Amino acid sequence: MSTPGINELDADLQKTVKQTSYMRQLFYFVVLLVALAGQVSGAVEALGIPLIWAIPAVGALELGGIVVLANADVRRRLGEKATASRILSAAIAAFAVAFNWMAHDNKLLAGFFAGMSALGYLVWLMHTENQRRDRLRAKGDLPPTTPAYEVVGHWVRHPWITLRAKNLAKADVSLGLYSSIAAARAEKRKEQRTAAIAKVLHRKIRSAVDPKTADIAVAVYDLDEIAVRLADGADYDGLTALIAADLAPARLAAISATPPVTPPAPVAAPPSPASPALPVLDAEEEQPALPTVRREAEDAERRAAREAVARATAASEREPELEPQPVIMPPSPLGGLRGELEGILPATPTPPRPRRARTAPVTHEIGEVLEIAEEPTLTPPTIIREGSLRNQVYQVLEDNVPANDRRDVVALTTMVGDLLDLDDVERLTASNYVRNWKSEVDAGRRSAVNGRHLQGILPTK
Repeated sequence: MSTPGINELDADLQKTVKQTSYMRQLFYFVVLLVALAGQVSGAVEALGIPLIWAIPAVGALELGGIVVLANADVRRRLGEKATASRILSAAIAAFAVAFNWMAHDNKLLAGFFAGMSALGYLVWLMHTENQRRDRLRAKGDLPPTTPAYEVVGHWVRHPWITLRAKNLAKADVSLGLYSSIAAARAEKRKEQRTAAIAKVLHRKIRSAVDPKTADIAVAVYDLDEIAVRLADGADYDGLTALIAADLAPARLAAISATPPVTPPAPVAAPPSPASPALPVLDAEEEQPALPTVRREAEDAERRAAREAVARATAASEREPELEPQPVIMPPSPLGGLRGELEGILPATPTPPRPRRARTAPVTHEIGEVLEIAEEPTLTPPTIIREGSLRNQVYQVLEDNVPANDRRDVVALTTMVGDLLDLDDVERLTASNYVRNWKSEVDAGRRSAVNGRHLQGILPTK
């Protein structure tokens, strides 16, 4: 079955227009008779007008609205607005409808006659408006009809593209449904391309001249022509080869086969030859009868542990290949004080205690404890501590620091702490006394210190 041509469709349309015109005239004639019947019966019943006079009077009222409306349509076709005629026509039609409603006691019958009167006026109004739009469209004063775009496929999914396509179809009658959509998408791409070219061109020119000159250049140059020349000189083969190089199977396989880089595991320092582990006395298994022996044994054990840690540190320093890389930290405002405190306090971390097995508690004989207490140690000989800490520090400094000694406060504090067997808190306090003593010596007030010796402020040897 062949598709009918445009000429056949136009001929069929003309035939349909004529048939519709005949049907409309017949319909309006019937509606007019019904409305006149309602008007006449209402005038006779409500107003008591004789029938012979009621027919022409009511007919004039019913046809008056249509006559005035036709006059307004003619004036509008001539280019006028005809506002007064349109208002008068609407007022006459409204009065006729109201009279049909109020002139009958039976409101159902009154509604029927009033509805027929309003229907006749509205049908004539729509017919005159259709004729006026056809004339305006033929003269080019009204845009042509646009294609029927899909509700979901066009208006819902792409509302702005569809609106642009509708405007393009109004401007160009030859554009159909899909041609207008394609033209709208091409116009959008053109706007994006033009905006990008204008931006780059403005930046390039502005780098050489002032911004106003760059604005003038962008307005003068034909950006569409620049886009055409760029498209003509585009190297599609080079861009394709550039992308294809990244998508090569060998490159992708090499990237996927590259193993993840894992940080090297830290190398543990070899165990240093330390003294044999000493048994640890459990607090639950203390010998209440020997408190002094136990205290001496714990002191000996603590000193032995310090010596073991010191030997392990010295061994690790002699093996530079096992030393971890130093971590460079940003300078701190308290770095000097921290370094001085680290030099004063002995770096002897306590080794982790072995986990005790509750099923086999460790017991110690008295002889074993005595043997542990009598083991020789490498700690320097201590001085009997008598008097205040300040007096003791000054006593040690007076006895062990020669006149031309160049050691700093940290070294002197370490010496005092080792000779007096001070703990961490006492070393911090003693560092202040050492600093005061050294400042007095450097200032030449050594005689004052000796004077205090003579007066008995500091204990003498």
